[in-house]
Amino acid sequence: MATESTFEEDVIHLWRTLRTVVLVLVFIFGAIITSLIVGYVGIVVLDQAFPVAQQSETARFLASAAFSELGYAIFVGGLLYWKADLLPAGLRFRRPTRRDARWILGGILVMIVTEYVLTSLFAFFNAPTAQNAAAIEAIKHASLPMFGGLIVVSLLITGPCEEILFRGLIQGYLRRHFSAIGAILLASLFFASVHLFALQGSLSGLRNVLFSLFVLSLILSFAYERTDSLFVPILIHGSYNAILFASLGLTSLY
Repeated sequence: MATESTFEEDVIHLWRTLRTVVLVLVFIFGAIITSLIVGYVGIVVLDQAFPVAQQSETARFLASAAFSELGYAIFVGGLLYWKADLLPAGLRFRRPTRRDARWILGGILVMIVTEYVLTSLFAFFNAPTAQNAAAIEAIKHASLPMFGGLIVVSLLITGPCEEILFRGLIQGYLRRHFSAIGAILLASLFFASVHLFALQGSLSGLRNVLFSLFVLSLILSFAYERTDSLFVPILIHGSYNAILFASLGLTSLY
């Protein structure tokens, strides 16, 4: 009887685990679809309201990136409005503290150092890497407005929207069903995987960049777990992206 009971408990546990992962995949799919819709509608509205914007590839690119990222936050807001019990405590925002400031500054530094180390290792071993579509477009139309716009979008839209989805919703939901380590690993895996659609390169290059994104996401997820405030990974993520675009802009323009 004890063996049967243990077997039944294992089956129930496995079912709950699979159901949780499948639901997270549904969340991500829904967020991507919403992102595509909001991105398309946003550009259509922009063209109608400001026809001159059609003449500027930089303005259209920045607007498209901003609208697409906003789609993530819109999806999360709509989902939690419809199904509030997914996250009983809601998205965990609170007023930043001095401790949070230390985490933010430390997180940015750790991400930059980690990126440098990984990039150096790939170069040392002649390992190929893929390129980000945003970086390719920025270099193609290199200008101060392009890189300045990407910095602003990173800080005000990309950081907040992606963290609301991946740390706020995904990691928050996983944390209800898994240990802290399990939630961090899975949330980071999903975060890296979604960025596959924004990369261009060989299979080995894609693999290497996805690994880098997974490692960087671990830092964001760990910071969220330890501080329990979305402001921390939002500011780390947005600042890190902004620094990358600023560096790319300096390299491309000067």
